[in-house]
Amino acid sequence: MRIRESGMPAEDYWESLFDVGLILGRLGIGRFEDVAELGCGYGTFSLPVAQAIGGTLYTFDIDPAMLARTRQRTAGLRVVCDERDVVQRGFGVQVDAVLLFNILHCEEPVRLLEHATAALRDGGQVFVIHWRHGDTPRGPSLDIRPRPEQIIGWAAVAGLQPTCEIIDLPPWHYGLRLGKCEPTVTATVSSPTKGLH
Repeated sequence: MRIRESGMPAEDYWESLFDVGLILGRLGIGRFEDVAELGCGYGTFSLPVAQAIGGTLYTFDIDPAMLARTRQRTAGLRVVCDERDVVQRGFGVQVDAVLLFNILHCEEPVRLLEHATAALRDGGQVFVIHWRHGDTPRGPSLDIRPRPEQIIGWAAVAGLQPTCEIIDLPPWHYGLRLGKCEPTVTATVSSPTKGLH
Protein backbone atom coordinates (compact mmCIF):
# COMPACT_ATOMS: atom_id res chain seq x y z
CA MET A 1 0.00 0.00 0.00
CA ARG A 2 1.49 3.31 -1.01
CA ILE A 3 -0.11 6.23 0.81
CA ARG A 4 -1.57 8.89 -1.46
CA GLU A 5 0.75 11.89 -1.86
CA SER A 6 3.37 10.25 0.32
CA GLY A 7 6.52 11.66 -1.27
CA MET A 8 9.09 12.46 1.39
CA PRO A 9 11.13 15.67 1.33
CA ALA A 10 14.76 15.82 2.44
CA GLU A 11 15.31 14.43 5.94
CA ASP A 12 16.49 17.68 7.58
CA TYR A 13 13.53 19.63 6.23
CA TRP A 14 11.06 16.88 7.21
CA GLU A 15 12.34 16.80 10.77
CA SER A 16 12.08 20.59 11.09
CA LEU A 17 8.29 20.29 10.72
CA PHE A 18 7.75 18.46 14.03
CA ASP A 19 8.28 19.23 17.68
CA VAL A 20 8.85 15.55 18.39
CA GLY A 21 9.40 15.92 22.13
CA LEU A 22 6.21 17.94 22.57
CA ILE A 23 4.18 15.51 20.45
CA LEU A 24 5.34 12.39 22.27
CA GLY A 25 4.99 14.10 25.65
CA ARG A 26 1.42 15.23 25.03
CA LEU A 27 0.44 11.83 23.70
CA GLY A 28 2.04 10.05 26.68
CA ILE A 29 3.88 7.41 24.65
CA GLY A 30 6.54 6.73 27.29
CA ARG A 31 4.18 4.80 29.58
CA PHE A 32 3.85 1.89 27.15
CA GLU A 33 5.89 -1.28 26.73
CA ASP A 34 5.56 -2.65 23.19
CA VAL A 35 4.57 -0.26 20.40
CA ALA A 36 3.84 -0.64 16.67
CA GLU A 37 4.48 2.24 14.28
CA LEU A 38 3.23 2.36 10.71
CA GLY A 39 5.37 4.37 8.31
CA CYS A 40 8.75 4.83 9.95
CA GLY A 41 10.01 7.25 7.31
CA TYR A 42 13.46 8.48 8.32
CA GLY A 43 12.97 7.28 11.90
CA THR A 44 11.91 10.76 13.02
CA PHE A 45 9.62 9.29 15.68
CA SER A 46 11.05 5.77 15.75
CA LEU A 47 14.25 6.76 17.54
CA PRO A 48 12.70 8.80 20.39
CA VAL A 49 9.84 6.31 20.81
CA ALA A 50 12.29 3.40 21.08
CA GLN A 51 14.26 5.37 23.69
CA ALA A 52 11.12 6.23 25.69
CA ILE A 53 9.22 2.93 25.90
CA GLY A 54 9.90 -0.04 28.13
CA GLY A 55 9.68 -2.76 25.49
CA THR A 56 10.10 -3.23 21.75
CA LEU A 57 9.19 -0.89 18.91
CA TYR A 58 7.88 -2.70 15.83
CA THR A 59 8.03 -0.32 12.89
CA PHE A 60 6.61 -1.01 9.45
CA ASP A 61 7.14 0.62 6.06
CA ILE A 62 6.94 -0.43 2.42
CA ASP A 63 9.99 1.59 1.41
CA PRO A 64 13.26 -0.35 1.90
CA ALA A 65 15.28 2.90 1.95
CA MET A 66 13.22 4.27 4.84
CA LEU A 67 13.61 1.02 6.76
CA ALA A 68 17.37 1.05 6.18
CA ARG A 69 17.64 4.62 7.50
CA THR A 70 15.54 3.78 10.56
CA ARG A 71 17.63 0.65 11.27
CA GLN A 72 20.75 2.81 11.09
CA ARG A 73 19.36 5.41 13.50
CA THR A 74 17.99 2.89 16.01
CA ALA A 75 20.94 0.47 16.05
CA GLY A 76 21.40 -0.99 19.52
CA LEU A 77 17.80 -0.32 20.60
CA ARG A 78 14.91 -2.79 20.81
CA VAL A 79 13.51 -2.04 17.36
CA VAL A 80 12.20 -4.49 14.76
CA CYS A 81 11.93 -2.96 11.25
CA ASP A 82 9.66 -4.86 8.91
CA GLU A 83 8.83 -4.28 5.23
CA ARG A 84 5.12 -5.02 5.31
CA ASP A 85 1.91 -3.87 3.66
CA VAL A 86 -0.09 -3.45 6.85
CA VAL A 87 -3.35 -2.52 5.10
CA GLN A 88 -3.30 -5.85 3.27
CA ARG A 89 -1.77 -8.07 5.97
CA GLY A 90 -2.35 -6.38 9.33
CA PHE A 91 0.39 -5.67 11.86
CA GLY A 92 1.08 -9.29 12.82
CA VAL A 93 2.00 -8.31 16.41
CA GLN A 94 0.22 -7.69 19.71
CA VAL A 95 1.24 -4.42 21.35
CA ASP A 96 0.24 -1.86 23.95
CA ALA A 97 0.07 1.06 21.50
CA VAL A 98 -0.16 1.63 17.76
CA LEU A 99 1.12 4.84 16.15
CA LEU A 100 -0.62 6.10 13.02
CA PHE A 101 1.19 9.35 12.28
CA ASN A 102 0.25 11.33 9.15
CA ILE A 103 -1.11 8.25 7.43
CA LEU A 104 -4.92 8.24 7.63
CA HIS A 105 -5.30 10.04 4.31
CA CYS A 106 -4.78 6.57 2.81
CA GLU A 107 -7.45 5.02 0.62
CA GLU A 108 -8.68 2.58 3.30
CA PRO A 109 -8.51 4.39 6.65
CA VAL A 110 -11.19 2.26 8.32
CA ARG A 111 -9.42 -0.95 7.36
CA LEU A 112 -6.15 0.43 8.70
CA LEU A 113 -7.85 1.38 11.98
CA GLU A 114 -9.39 -2.11 12.19
CA HIS A 115 -5.91 -3.64 11.87
CA ALA A 116 -4.67 -1.27 14.58
CA THR A 117 -7.54 -2.33 16.86
CA ALA A 118 -6.75 -6.00 16.25
CA ALA A 119 -3.10 -5.41 17.21
CA LEU A 120 -3.95 -3.95 20.63
CA ARG A 121 -3.61 -5.83 23.86
CA ASP A 122 -6.21 -5.20 26.55
CA GLY A 123 -5.98 -1.58 27.69
CA GLY A 124 -3.95 -0.57 24.65
CA GLN A 125 -4.41 2.61 22.65
CA VAL A 126 -4.09 3.86 19.09
CA PHE A 127 -2.39 7.23 18.70
CA VAL A 128 -3.09 9.36 15.66
CA ILE A 129 -1.49 12.57 14.56
CA HIS A 130 -2.29 14.38 11.36
CA TRP A 131 -1.73 17.67 9.61
CA ARG A 132 -4.23 20.36 10.53
CA HIS A 133 -6.85 21.15 7.94
CA GLY A 134 -5.55 24.39 6.50
CA ASP A 135 -2.38 26.03 5.25
CA THR A 136 0.62 23.93 6.32
CA PRO A 137 4.10 23.61 4.78
CA ARG A 138 3.52 19.94 3.91
CA GLY A 139 0.70 17.43 4.10
CA PRO A 140 -1.75 15.88 1.66
CA SER A 141 -4.12 18.01 -0.38
CA LEU A 142 -7.08 19.29 1.61
CA ASP A 143 -9.58 17.18 -0.33
CA ILE A 144 -8.08 13.99 1.19
CA ARG A 145 -6.71 15.44 4.45
CA PRO A 146 -8.87 14.13 7.32
CA ARG A 147 -10.30 16.36 10.01
CA PRO A 148 -10.37 15.04 13.60
CA GLU A 149 -14.13 14.44 13.48
CA GLN A 150 -13.72 12.32 10.36
CA ILE A 151 -11.07 10.16 12.01
CA ILE A 152 -13.26 9.75 15.11
CA GLY A 153 -16.08 8.53 12.84
CA TRP A 154 -13.80 6.03 11.10
CA ALA A 155 -12.46 4.91 14.47
CA ALA A 156 -15.99 4.17 15.74
CA VAL A 157 -16.53 1.80 12.81
CA ALA A 158 -13.25 0.10 13.73
CA GLY A 159 -14.28 -0.37 17.38
CA LEU A 160 -12.32 2.59 18.79
CA GLN A 161 -13.35 5.69 20.68
CA PRO A 162 -11.49 8.82 21.85
CA THR A 163 -10.10 8.62 25.37
CA CYS A 164 -9.54 12.40 25.63
CA GLU A 165 -10.19 15.66 23.80
CA ILE A 166 -8.42 16.47 20.53
CA ILE A 167 -4.78 17.23 21.38
CA ASP A 168 -3.12 20.38 20.08
CA LEU A 169 0.33 19.55 18.64
CA PRO A 170 1.86 22.78 17.36
CA PRO A 171 2.99 23.98 15.00
CA TRP A 172 1.15 21.94 12.34
CA HIS A 173 -0.62 18.91 13.83
CA TYR A 174 -3.42 17.63 16.03
CA GLY A 175 -3.56 14.33 17.86
CA LEU A 176 -6.06 11.73 19.03
CA ARG A 177 -5.85 8.97 21.64
CA LEU A 178 -8.19 6.09 20.85
CA GLY A 179 -9.09 3.08 22.97
CA LYS A 180 -11.22 0.05 22.28
CA CYS A 181 -14.93 0.69 22.68
CA GLU A 182 -16.43 -0.83 25.79
CA PRO A 183 -18.79 -3.67 24.95
CA THR A 184 -22.42 -2.76 25.35
CA VAL A 185 -23.99 -4.53 28.31
CA THR A 186 -27.70 -5.16 28.20
CA ALA A 187 -29.42 -5.82 31.48
CA THR A 188 -32.00 -8.55 31.63
CA VAL A 189 -34.86 -8.32 34.04
CA SER A 190 -36.28 -11.60 35.23
CA SER A 191 -39.89 -11.82 36.23
CA PRO A 192 -40.56 -12.61 39.90
CA THR A 193 -41.15 -16.26 40.65
CA LYS A 194 -44.73 -17.03 41.55
CA GLY A 195 -45.65 -19.05 44.58
CA LEU A 196 -42.80 -17.98 46.86
CA HIS A 197 -43.89 -17.87 50.54
